[in-house]
Amino acid sequence: MGDQVFGVLDAGHEGTYAEIVSEKAGIIAKKPNFLTHPEAAALALTGLTAIVSLDDTAELKAGEKILIQGGAGGVGSYAVQLAKYRKAHVIVTASPNNHEYMEKLGADEVIDYNSVDFREKVSDCDIVYDTVGGDVHLHSYDVLKSGGRMVYVAPQPENFQLPRIDVKVLRPKVARTRAHLERIIELAESGSVTAPAIEIMPLSAASAAQEKIKSRHVRGKIVLEPQG
Repeated sequence: MGDQVFGVLDAGHEGTYAEIVSEKAGIIAKKPNFLTHPEAAALALTGLTAIVSLDDTAELKAGEKILIQGGAGGVGSYAVQLAKYRKAHVIVTASPNNHEYMEKLGADEVIDYNSVDFREKVSDCDIVYDTVGGDVHLHSYDVLKSGGRMVYVAPQPENFQLPRIDVKVLRPKVARTRAHLERIIELAESGSVTAPAIEIMPLSAASAAQEKIKSRHVRGKIVLEPQG
């Protein structure tokens, strides 16, 4: 048996739920022993996306105020921890049942998006990190300071028109590189940024997992585990 590895398959080559895939060695990394297989699977895409978004694209700095839309999702969970590790002031939107989870990950402020318009609670953000999209994306421009950065990984509204010209709008290009995976490993090994909440489901339940994801109420990541 060869090395145990982890990573994200190249774009257009994801392999859906295949049992065996081939991939370029340069975009995967050895799985460290301290990570379980589900943890490594959950960390790969969430970590890559958040690191490229906040470190490489937004260039988040200590002391900046960041609003993370959809903090309890997989990418959001990683981003909350990463932003706190970078010594930012972290504000998140989440449903009430995820508030304790968000606080545990380090969020300074948690806003219930079901009962409160976040625009009434937040202003003058240096960065908004949007993992939700739609109208949330449009309304998020209202809370950015002049010169602030909108970083988004979810779709913009249909027929979207930029409402402000005094902010930067940034779409991360999530690179699949071993160097990024090694950064994920370093942060996990130090305990600075760990895997999001994980729900393990059998591979045979892939269809049910997809339906659950569509509900947009998954905390962290769902990991499908082959049986036998």
